[in-house]
Amino acid sequence: MSKFTRGLLCFQVTQVLYFAATAASSRVVVDSRSHVPYGWTALGPAPADHIIRLSIALETTGQDRLDEELHQISNPDHVRYGQHLTRDEAWASILPRREAVDSTRRWLSLAQVPEGQIRQRGHFLEATVTVQDAEALLATNYSVFSRVDNDGGRRVIGTLAYSVPADVRRHIVAIQPTTFFDTTSYHWKPEHRNPSARPQARSTKNDTCDTLNTPLCLRELYGINDYRGRPHPRSLLGVVGFSKQAAQYDQLEKYVEKYATYAKGANFTVALINNGTNPQGLNYPSGEANLDIQIAVAMAHRVPVRFYSTGGEDHNFQPDLDISDRQKEHVEPWLQFVSFLLDLPDQDLPQVMSISYGVNEQAIPKPYAQRICHIFGQLSLRGMSVIVASGDAGPGISCQSNDGTKTNATRFLPDFPATCPYVTSVGGTGGKSPERALNFSSGGFSDYWYRPAWQDDAVKTYLSRHGKKWSQYYNQKGRGFPDVAAQGTGYPIFNHDKIENGGGTSASAPLFASMIALINDDRLKSGKPPLGFLNPWLYKKATQRAFTDITDGRSEGCKGRTYGGAPAPIIPQAGWDAVEGWDPVTGLGTPKFEKLRELGMKC
Repeated sequence: MSKFTRGLLCFQVTQVLYFAATAASSRVVVDSRSHVPYGWTALGPAPADHIIRLSIALETTGQDRLDEELHQISNPDHVRYGQHLTRDEAWASILPRREAVDSTRRWLSLAQVPEGQIRQRGHFLEATVTVQDAEALLATNYSVFSRVDNDGGRRVIGTLAYSVPADVRRHIVAIQPTTFFDTTSYHWKPEHRNPSARPQARSTKNDTCDTLNTPLCLRELYGINDYRGRPHPRSLLGVVGFSKQAAQYDQLEKYVEKYATYAKGANFTVALINNGTNPQGLNYPSGEANLDIQIAVAMAHRVPVRFYSTGGEDHNFQPDLDISDRQKEHVEPWLQFVSFLLDLPDQDLPQVMSISYGVNEQAIPKPYAQRICHIFGQLSLRGMSVIVASGDAGPGISCQSNDGTKTNATRFLPDFPATCPYVTSVGGTGGKSPERALNFSSGGFSDYWYRPAWQDDAVKTYLSRHGKKWSQYYNQKGRGFPDVAAQGTGYPIFNHDKIENGGGTSASAPLFASMIALINDDRLKSGKPPLGFLNPWLYKKATQRAFTDITDGRSEGCKGRTYGGAPAPIIPQAGWDAVEGWDPVTGLGTPKFEKLRELGMKC
């Protein structure tokens, strides 16, 4: 008998004994799918000797500690304000429980996974194993799945269900690769680009500020005027791109030449995440990316801008009327994106990140959403301001719950990640004298996160005056969003060598992010740290002095149709009114840049 054969026999005997041991103890399913996602085909069993890296997300003790640390670092009245953590310190602040690590390592060791193949990274344990090993660990069968797309096809290894022993289940949030089917795809559904809900700019012979939001018009409206950044070496504004969106260099050049001549020669850099790409040319999807980049480069002039092209898609979602297994739908690969940022060295981390994507909160499994939001909190500890579009669905489009217990319940639908309490959510306004809430601007209250202390007074005031209306359709204890607002319609952009009218809160987010980037640049040059997590400062110091309260207009939604046009519940006259003080359509209002910068330099 050869040494290899003896080793294989020994392994097989060990596996038999392990299966017997785990069979004797109860196992608990961690995740399962009823069928293969739409567009995917199972090709057969995965090769037993194929090497995969299991990423095991562990429960942490860090939620209370994260909140306390963030409260101190982001509270302008606290002695620790602005004392952001390094990457290693942020990781250490939310390490998993020792019991969780030890129990999971013991499980892996009993399954004969060598210690040298196990590595801890923050709240993840990674185990490099063969498919055969993984099948034994997870009591499952791995298959090769294929999906044809514009690139000629993709193959992934995955499974439809997996389980772990009951004694380790309580320590584990999720394990991948298993039930996530994430790879690039030709199909894109932009959640914040719903044409039927968005008013278009009026046609005019002259490019005037009454009808168009050019960079010069926006600079005048919000008091930025001729202010320009004088870039500090650490200044960096990030813009994320999903769904194969590629910002085009030549379209930015044309945009600057026509609308922002003061920024002649300005450009952006690109970082590739999760097999992201940077194709250039007229044959690639680029509308969202061009909108975001053109606004950011023009408005944050002289602050370096980086486009984070993130490849892949997640089919790990909970179907509802707006996004369903029967459609060619996906959600963005959030975990891959935030994990990349979390791993960046401190000198490479952008101080501001603009995000113009989102999805119904209920479409993201709650543990998955919480893990992503938790990482946004870690990034905030490191000094990043995360700016997120609130969405373009008013109180909701389909307005039907998918909670599994009241599947036909009519309900307002908040937007993720705008509901995450560690981001600053930006709603949309239109008009100039006065600005008004846009009818499509999303807002409301989270069903996943309770209202944080920093917005308690503002939201309680709103609820005391207006909370009874629609109370049966939303969670009055939830985190309210948006936090602020900015212009969200009438943006001329260059796309495919044509001027197109862009808008949505997809435009509002990079506009507000650009203002924060300019303030951060000023702070860095003065020897101050970046603003980091904005919300405690915004609600405590800037509410009245640095924002214009929007009291005109209202949002609309729940009109009886899904995004795809299928029937859905109707809530007559559903929407949020813009009122005095904070409201769930424009938040605290729109920024007065010079006053915001003045306050930002004082703290």
